[in-house]
Amino acid sequence: MKRQYLAMMIGACCLIVAGRVAAEDAPPADPSSIDSKMQQSKAFIDKMSAMVSDGFAELEDARKSQNINRVNCVNDALTTMNGLKRLADSNYTALQECSSRRDSDCAEHEYVKVSIAFNKAEELQGQLKGCGGPSVDGTIDGRPYIEKNVDKDMPEINPTAGLTDLAPQIEVPPSASPFFKP
Repeated sequence: MKRQYLAMMIGACCLIVAGRVAAEDAPPADPSSIDSKMQQSKAFIDKMSAMVSDGFAELEDARKSQNINRVNCVNDALTTMNGLKRLADSNYTALQECSSRRDSDCAEHEYVKVSIAFNKAEELQGQLKGCGGPSVDGTIDGRPYIEKNVDKDMPEINPTAGLTDLAPQIEVPPSASPFFKP
């Protein structure tokens, strides 16, 4: 859980820094391009939603195959993708606010953050698809696997053969109380 939280925080910081750098280097955009940025950002978020849905289907397949390594790999990538999608959703909301104010610099900044999140989600989707398939070791079917090695020098006789069971002779102990008589 801590590893997933740390990955999401690092991803968020990278998006913020990269968005600021890209926004500083970008030429000023005209207000008519804000609408195109809104449409493109919405398309990115829709594609990210589809990627996350595909990721959940892949996670279900991994669970059915009972391959622990594959489940962990898919789950890690899917958790990060889901966090990036939520981050892109919040950036899209901020983009809508910038659009309502007709602030092109702010819109550019938010658009860059959404596009970076989308690009990172695409990378994670490739990683998710590359997680081990059914041929990878580590499958579990619930039964223990017992390997038996027998030394050839060991005798094959039963060491308990010929012994008889001795029934113990149990007597009732005497009463400890003079007032209680059975």
